[in-house]
Amino acid sequence: MRIMTYNLNGARSANKKGVCDFLNRANADFYCLQETRATAEQIRQELAPLEGKYQFIINESVRKGYSGTTVLTKTKPISYENKLFNLNYDTEGRLQVLEYEDFFLINLYTPNGGTRLDYKMQFIEDLIQALDTLILDGKDIILCTDFNIAHTELDLSNPEECAKITGFLPQERKIFDKFLSIGMFDVFRELHPNEKRHTWSSYISKRAGDNFGNLYTFDYIFVTENLLDKVRACEILHDAMYSDHYPVKLEIDL
Repeated sequence: MRIMTYNLNGARSANKKGVCDFLNRANADFYCLQETRATAEQIRQELAPLEGKYQFIINESVRKGYSGTTVLTKTKPISYENKLFNLNYDTEGRLQVLEYEDFFLINLYTPNGGTRLDYKMQFIEDLIQALDTLILDGKDIILCTDFNIAHTELDLSNPEECAKITGFLPQERKIFDKFLSIGMFDVFRELHPNEKRHTWSSYISKRAGDNFGNLYTFDYIFVTENLLDKVRACEILHDAMYSDHYPVKLEIDL
């Protein structure tokens, strides 16, 4: 089974750059897309070449042109919610929970922070409590996300500079540790413990190369412990140039 997480930085923008051809070629079983920034109708229009091949499950933001998540799936879920226990106050289309027989697939777009750092921290605290409840119930989870936090110095280019900026603040790294402590595992880092890669690059780095600007790992696929031995591969796809983010692809035996 192939699962891909990808922040599109706008479905309309990504479509103009050819993302539909890329997604068709990649032929994943699930696409978890974040920051679609479009209505459900617009997403169906922009990603029309994929309709029929995939079921579209869309959670749009109340605020137009902002945030939003979409799952494209070849397999109809047993159930679907855009909330999870106490995490049920989201109006920005940030959360999707698909239940399958052997696992829960969660698509998540974590708030960026900046002037809303308190909101971001509370959002993640509530996420941790909700996931902990699922895990204690014995549920296996695959969580695809733009988490908007780089965890360690391996996950960004300029640790000293970025420690003062949202995305690598000490309190954000600490809550990332807490998130992992409940039994969530960063699949890419489990397979590539010492590799320095990134999933987001600044405008400067895109123009001038990776030695300039800031590079971050913001995009992750997490799984619960029972699924780790079923993982075959997890890669960051730097050849996909349809957004300011890069997709992460998971291959898992399910």
